[in-house]
Amino acid sequence: MMKTSNFITSILFAGTALVSCTDNFESINSNPNAPEQVSANLLTSTVTSEITRTLTQEGYSDGNTITQLMAKNNFPGFSQFDWGDQGMWNFFYNYLPEINDILEISRAEGSQNATYEGIALTLRALSFANLTDLYGHVPYTEAMAGESEGIFTPVYDDQETVYNGVLQDLAAADAALAKGEAITGSTGDVIYDGDASKWRKLANSLRLRYLMRISKQTDVSAEMQAIVSAGNYINSNDDNATLTYSGTSNTDSWPESTGRIGGFDEKSLCTTLLGYFEEFNDPRLDIWFDRNSDGEWIGIPIGLNQDNARAYDDANSPSRLDVELFYFSSTAAEAFIMKNSEVQFILAEAAERGFIAGSAADYYNAGIRASLAYWGVADDDIDAYLAQPSVQYDGSLELLLTQKTIALWNVDYQGWMDYRRTGIPALETGQDDLNGGRYPVRFLYPSSEQTLNTANYEAAVQAMGGEGDNINTPSWWETGTRY
Repeated sequence: MMKTSNFITSILFAGTALVSCTDNFESINSNPNAPEQVSANLLTSTVTSEITRTLTQEGYSDGNTITQLMAKNNFPGFSQFDWGDQGMWNFFYNYLPEINDILEISRAEGSQNATYEGIALTLRALSFANLTDLYGHVPYTEAMAGESEGIFTPVYDDQETVYNGVLQDLAAADAALAKGEAITGSTGDVIYDGDASKWRKLANSLRLRYLMRISKQTDVSAEMQAIVSAGNYINSNDDNATLTYSGTSNTDSWPESTGRIGGFDEKSLCTTLLGYFEEFNDPRLDIWFDRNSDGEWIGIPIGLNQDNARAYDDANSPSRLDVELFYFSSTAAEAFIMKNSEVQFILAEAAERGFIAGSAADYYNAGIRASLAYWGVADDDIDAYLAQPSVQYDGSLELLLTQKTIALWNVDYQGWMDYRRTGIPALETGQDDLNGGRYPVRFLYPSSEQTLNTANYEAAVQAMGGEGDNINTPSWWETGTRY
């Protein structure tokens, strides 16, 4: 996990402001320093690269583990659900002030640019959605009202309030990016190089992701159908929101390629994913993993303690990650925010549930095709894969969401979010689970909040259920009754 600084200190330092209700959320108080000192392209370079790299690293390290795509044979505490501060809280709150600086610059007289505005709104929405999905109630309306309003202990807002703001930001981003305003010179954008049409597709694809997420609580059909009908969403791998590493430094290299081989070897194929791959005769097995020294595919169960994991590793030699792709190359593996495969699976589920028109099978097949093609599988082999009885779509959400989970490899914690919303694919704790047989559904608040924002922290914990700050308290969007 990234080393993190104190949240309240970052608020004091940033001095930027989000207003205190969603109706006037766009009114950003003045930051007298940053806009004059730092250009939008430099801020954009930092924010787009750090967010994309960190989300992917989180997916690789822990997101793949909690969805049982990988397991660890050393230091396996995370898969036993022995969780402390996970670090994402401070990461996002430390970068939100920079995002708001981009927004201020994009709206200021003399530096107005609708494309930068749309980028900033998209990244702000992405950041707050991650925060509330991972933690529950979070500071939002007062999140950065530091020097401007003198609020250094912000209240926590409920998830419905945060999601209202997230979806408003993404709709506003769509409108801003629809203008197609050019950026002269270096954009600083490591994802799309300032291409407004591509950012517009990402903003609307994130809208689809988050509308589906809250669909147990509210009818999202009209909004989802409007986005699909307009057609401005990620619909090919050329639209993927990805970062290609240059390999010129450790910072600009795939993270696992810069560490020691011993650390790399701690991650192995999980028995759960191996079961999926064997059922589907899936070519991604040979792309993501290496056979063991006996030429076999062997997985390791989730949730073993240190002694049992090491003993299992010694006795069975589980398959490690593909060393050429994920260790020896600093540039072959990419970082990403969102890919076409995820969007197609969202649309498949939406069609299956009757939220949008269209064929769930067609969207499902497009999701599989997009994922396999991204990982280099040839078209003929994709056709053969889709023709298998075990893969052919039969209206089963279990099949659809299992395939989606596989395609969400390395995509931060999105597979976990789907599991929490649907219970699919069914996941069971391991033999040495430390959470009483329960699969966790949120991260713990950082310890700094308990000591520096005590009253608001305690109010949030009480509002979410009053059982204390624990990893088993479900989110608002998990508890809806629409399906």
